[in-house]
Amino acid sequence: MDNQEIKRFLIELIDEEFGPKPIEISPKWRGGSLVMKPGNDAQSKEIPVEVFFKKILTVRDSLRVLEQKLNGSPLSGEEKATFQGYITKAYGALTTFNIFFKDGKDKFVGSGSGGGNNSSKSKMTISEAKSKIGLNEY
Repeated sequence: MDNQEIKRFLIELIDEEFGPKPIEISPKWRGGSLVMKPGNDAQSKEIPVEVFFKKILTVRDSLRVLEQKLNGSPLSGEEKATFQGYITKAYGALTTFNIFFKDGKDKFVGSGSGGGNNSSKSKMTISEAKSKIGLNEY
């Protein structure tokens, strides 16, 4: 096995082990619906929980992209920290919706959370992991 094959193997292994996995909704919410009733006589709105869950995931994915762009931006460390604080607060506001997630590792973690998987470890993206071991050109 030459260096190129080893690097390709490592990339596939990283992608397989640490790449994004499908995020599942908790089984108790499958087939359910979210009903929003206004405080007046206006008509209620009902949507499938799965649709709402996908919208929550879209917001989270957008926050993650924003976080990556922020980390790669030429802003000063202080400016990055300020904006990161806003992102963390947004994650914290979304913790209300953690009841929908099947796996605890997929849940939102805000700044006030003492528990969870994200509180003590710094996570890195796949591209950061590849960069760290010199695999970015592939």
